Amino acid sequence: MPRPGPSAYIRPIPTALPQRLQPPEGLSEGAKAEFLRVVACEKPTHFTPSDLSLLVQYCEAAALAGRAIVRLQDDDADPRWLSTWSTAVTMMKNLATKLRLSPQSRQANNPTRPQKLSYYQRAALEEGDSDAE
Repeated sequence: MPRPGPSAYIRPIPTALPQRLQPPEGLSEGAKAEFLRVVACEKPTHFTPSDLSLLVQYCEAAALAGRAIVRLQDDDADPRWLSTWSTAVTMMKNLATKLRLSPQSRQANNPTRPQKLSYYQRAALEEGDSDAE
């Protein structure tokens, strides 16, 4: 009988899957729905327990902005709802950046610098321009 190779002794080590954040008690219905939507859309490792308070505030601001929009669509809307909506959207924008939910905050921060043209490349461009004239 042949000897088993080294791969015969490799056994997978089961690890627990990362846990997603759970909505805390006391969230409004709209905020709870937003919380579940945001947490479900991101990778399980995106949020850590320290992000919970920021995420709760983001979801409450989103729910408040939603309520303000509904009130603003009435014919006899109170002007204070416009201010409420504006404040809630500004809060959402600021928190979305901190929580890395906005497109600009998800992009890598390693800008590429344009390469300078060498003397020969510049001369070739200038010759090309003079030929076109």
